[in-house]
Amino acid sequence: MSDLEYLATLLAGLDAEIARLSAAESGSGEQSSAVDDASAAVLRLRSKVKAGYSGKKAYYIAVSTDPNGIRVEGIAALQGKRAHELVRDGGWMHADSTTVLDLLDDDQIGRYRAIAGRGVAQTFRDSREYLSAAIGLAEK
Repeated sequence: MSDLEYLATLLAGLDAEIARLSAAESGSGEQSSAVDDASAAVLRLRSKVKAGYSGKKAYYIAVSTDPNGIRVEGIAALQGKRAHELVRDGGWMHADSTTVLDLLDDDQIGRYRAIAGRGVAQTFRDSREYLSAAIGLAEK
């Protein structure tokens, strides 16, 4: 499988998880599973995009200049966490929630602020938009 095919597969996987999340009933087990799976899909795609940049600094400069890129990093802050634990009523919990404070360290909370209080499905759509555009940038 070529890199381009692999990236297309990763994007299709993220699209499927976003659709699944959008269709899930709020507070359901399906929603929880979809949030965790969508987070994992973003992290896989982010890893591939990040690897395409000449250095770590180049990726972080690029991501920090785009609101949707900053949201990608907000999701990345949840790496290794059960992301669904930070979702209430279709939105991410606010950064000052005791649940957030208990689950994330200071660095993670700093990045999580980019998505705190936003709609979960929209956050994943924004992240998908950034990452799909970044694929072209990462290949340069």
